[in-house]
Amino acid sequence: MKWPAWFRLLRNPRPLPPASPTACPACGDEMVVVEKFTMMGDDIRTYRCKRCKTEHDIDFGTALWKLMSDANERDSGE
Repeated sequence: MKWPAWFRLLRNPRPLPPASPTACPACGDEMVVVEKFTMMGDDIRTYRCKRCKTEHDIDFGTALWKLMSDANERDSGE
């Protein structure tokens, strides 16, 4: 089969950069940490973008201290 003249194969496509959780969703610039809040058991961090001047809250899941505390409670209860 002969390929059409406009069809070209890419020999060496560039890989995509890895996704960063600290990249600003609006402009893509890296954000800096403003506050880290773990008092409720969730690891929630507030990031600020220098370019957009906006703040974004990112939830990274359950905080490590909460997981360790729950594991110690289960072990001591036996």
